Amino acid sequence: MAIQRVSAGRGAAWINQGFGLLKNGGKAVWLPALVVGVLASLPVLGAAFGILIVFFYGGLVLCFNRPGGGFDAFSGFRDGGFARLLPVMLMNVALAIIAVLALWPVLQPILQAASEGREATPDEALAFLGGLAGPLLWLIPLSILVHWISQFAVPLATLRRLPGGEALALALKAVFANLPALLVNLLCLVIACVVIAVIAFIPMAILGVLFAGSPTLANLAVLPVAALLTTVLMVLMGGNMLFAYRDVFGDPADAAADATPGELLL
Repeated sequence: MAIQRVSAGRGAAWINQGFGLLKNGGKAVWLPALVVGVLASLPVLGAAFGILIVFFYGGLVLCFNRPGGGFDAFSGFRDGGFARLLPVMLMNVALAIIAVLALWPVLQPILQAASEGREATPDEALAFLGGLAGPLLWLIPLSILVHWISQFAVPLATLRRLPGGEALALALKAVFANLPALLVNLLCLVIACVVIAVIAFIPMAILGVLFAGSPTLANLAVLPVAALLTTVLMVLMGGNMLFAYRDVFGDPADAAADATPGELLL
């Protein structure tokens, strides 16, 4: 399968097209994303959401690619999707395990202090901050690489129906062929998520003040805002996956069809 090398500016275009889904997607986009947003915000189910998020992204990519095609938020689990996306999920789980193992020696004294009901000493706090530097120097780049691989592997496994291992291998090649675009995309994505989170913080803070006397009611009041925030992020992230895939792998519904000729480096 041919991999196209696109210009760095296309990384920003993927985010812009994702915002286009937010504005013009309609219920075919918002309804499945809302289902995912609600599930992610529930106290119990939300804990498992991080593990299963790859499958929900698969369902959202299918919904966004063919609105009205009969897909829903759970389509990533069906028609062989679970088996194809399982290696992508396992890659993300492996990253989480590696991160825990790497950070545990640093986190353990702080957690022990908390379990004993005392504050960490200044020496423990300094040791914690100093100890984070080493693992984070390689954990952050590794996490970004896994994110980029997933960004291409999920659409390859769902839209092209490639086996999980093949989707991961092809996604890795696409990542190294498009590092400039992915770096620009990551920067734009971080900025967009920060702006959205800041906007969402305002009503959450107001609700927290209004229900300050009852933590339980405060948590319940914040749930709809959290669900809406997650819904917006799911549309943005799912759209980002879809449009990046279309540009790099030349899907027939190619989002780059209206790009200027100079934006594609064949």
